[in-house]
Amino acid sequence: MRHVLALVRRYLGARLWVVAVAVCCGIAPPVAARAPGDGAAAVAGSGWCGDAPYVNWLLDQSVDDLYPAIRTASMSDYDRSMAVAASIQFYLQNSITRDQLDACYLKVTPVEGGGYNVQIRSADPRAAGYGATQIAWLKNGRLGLQGVQNCQQDAACWQPKGTGLACVGPWQFYLPLGLPMVSQKMVMLLHYPPYTAMQQSDYLNNATLARWQRLLVTVGVPAQDWTLYTTTVDIFPVAAPGSGQSGCFPTASATNFFGSQGSPYIPTMLGALAVPATPPTVENGATVPVVVFGAEAIGYWNAAYPQAPVAVNQAGNAKLAAGATHTTPYTGANHPIAAVYQTCSSKPGIETMVRQDLSTACFAKSMAATPGSDPAAVAASCQGNYFAATPAPEYAAQICITAVIDKSPQYAQWTSTQAKAWCDAHANKPCPLPDYASGK
Repeated sequence: MRHVLALVRRYLGARLWVVAVAVCCGIAPPVAARAPGDGAAAVAGSGWCGDAPYVNWLLDQSVDDLYPAIRTASMSDYDRSMAVAASIQFYLQNSITRDQLDACYLKVTPVEGGGYNVQIRSADPRAAGYGATQIAWLKNGRLGLQGVQNCQQDAACWQPKGTGLACVGPWQFYLPLGLPMVSQKMVMLLHYPPYTAMQQSDYLNNATLARWQRLLVTVGVPAQDWTLYTTTVDIFPVAAPGSGQSGCFPTASATNFFGSQGSPYIPTMLGALAVPATPPTVENGATVPVVVFGAEAIGYWNAAYPQAPVAVNQAGNAKLAAGATHTTPYTGANHPIAAVYQTCSSKPGIETMVRQDLSTACFAKSMAATPGSDPAAVAASCQGNYFAATPAPEYAAQICITAVIDKSPQYAQWTSTQAKAWCDAHANKPCPLPDYASGK
């Protein structure tokens, strides 16, 4: 057992390690979902659940390969099943919390003969269908695993070699686990997840999503609601080092191995998540919007949906499948972290990219507030705010503060208060940028 727990700690990450120890050793009660207003999930039993009903569902043994839990030749079937149960419980807890589902109890236990029993307690009306949603999500996720397995058999796909490429490991199949599944306000189409997200056992624990959070809050999304804007589909569900490997995951391989030509993971998952389970699932014939982030995801979209071309801040409506009865609003966007690599003198430059990124966040917020709106009109309105020759003071401040924080030192990032003070003193003109050492 000591050997197993050491491996769990190494491969599951620090926070998931705590859950795994509790489950494997039977020394801690189930994890309870966060109550409204609480900062994080607490470890508790069901004593405070009152009359909240139990909701149960079964996951079959095939989900074992969909979660980042360890497997070694010396591991017993029991220890393996307990490690997977811990992983399922941890990520499901995150989804429940980020979906803002009012649940007071969660427990995942292995079932004799294979599979897992999931039990929650909740009076929230959404709880009754949460199991069906998770089962469907995992079924779609298996298409991603199928695509990865096919990719691994092709030297041109898995860690390809070539001039200018440094496609070294670690690479590992990783689904966007732990995100909203029933209450999402939009779907992010991204390139691939950074390996650090899997190491931290949290898809949102990385610089890319931290900046997206900051953009959303800047345009007025309540801080407690930002995770509703993070439901994700990666065109490559492979965790890899977060820099220097973009060329290792080309659009053509995404289409061949995860699009309709290979495993239909991307269109299947995208179509399912665009229609969340929480009403209204479709407003005025339209789903929640898809925001297509970065050149690679934009390239995939344009190859998959040539009748609905996308570029940065270009918006429209698309049908994600030939037989779809509803349309999906969409817009293109810069990769959420791309602006931080810009300067005042580069092209397109930090200020231009910040204006584009704030326009994207504005689009997401506005479409969530008015589902079924014309996406092109919403995009034009948002761009009018940030690309005016002389933006209104509110928007000028947002542009300056965002740019100043973006370019502050990574490990000594300025706060919004610091950035606002500097921008107030410089007429909300971010360029030339501050001398961060002196604060001037």
